[in-house]
Amino acid sequence: MDSSVIACIPYHRCRRYIRRAVESLLAQTHRRVIVVVINDADYETPPWPALADIDDPRLVRFDLAKNRGPYFATQVVLAATNAPYLLIQDSDDWSHPERIERLLAALKRDKADFALSATPMIHEQADGSNNVFDIRWSRIAPDNRMPGFNESFNKFQVDTQITAEFRYRAPHVGLYRTSTLHNIGGYYGGFKMSYDTFLTNLILMTGKITHVPEPLYYWLVRPTSLSNCMETGMRSAKRKIAKAKIAELYGTSYKFYQAFLAGHITSSNMTQRIRLICRRHITPEDKQAIYFESQRLKQYLPKL
Repeated sequence: MDSSVIACIPYHRCRRYIRRAVESLLAQTHRRVIVVVINDADYETPPWPALADIDDPRLVRFDLAKNRGPYFATQVVLAATNAPYLLIQDSDDWSHPERIERLLAALKRDKADFALSATPMIHEQADGSNNVFDIRWSRIAPDNRMPGFNESFNKFQVDTQITAEFRYRAPHVGLYRTSTLHNIGGYYGGFKMSYDTFLTNLILMTGKITHVPEPLYYWLVRPTSLSNCMETGMRSAKRKIAKAKIAELYGTSYKFYQAFLAGHITSSNMTQRIRLICRRHITPEDKQAIYFESQRLKQYLPKL
């Protein structure tokens, strides 16, 4: 089985952290990985000066013409690659050296569509040091606590039970089968925020999520990130509007899921219907831009 992985790092105004993110992926024990840093039209503080001296043929540098958000950037990478696996890595986070190896093994072992790991949540201190304040999605047994961490850090928060309620069930940052993403309409549904919550729900409807209990992905929590800043944060008006629209998509998808469980439609028919509704909010301009940008990116992707 082909084990090629393409790792996508959408970038926007994060130069201070981008090198750490890139180096953590280039240092993976799983060597068959292409790392794509895709600059989401940030021409004031582009990432390239921070990466200028990295001479690794597996690192691809790419600029988008217009800022459309991280999901759009990821969709461009997905559309450009024929790698069977896609890894998501935020530009201010970093990975354990065995992250890809462990996630890939879990994905194959469990015949799953998406794999994630336990994630230490990090606060950066004034002196530049990192402070772990929580570990999520760990699924650690009481007799197998992680050394050096308080018992309260070990939380099981992966919710695999699909219900009528649209809610956050698992983080989107992990390793996907690209075929699964194509089947459910891709990584972009015309939204700049909250769509990742919808994606993990869809994967639970149409396939399977597995996860590694050890901490392999380090999530930096900072006030200026997309999910925390005042303009686009969890309590912002923009996010509430986006979440309400996506909740409607979820409601329609859930009806298809119920029809499948009742035996009224097949699995492939359910997936096809979900794929169609997921693409409705993508404008003709964005569809054309995805095609154009992905064709450009293909020219720079090396073979693994």
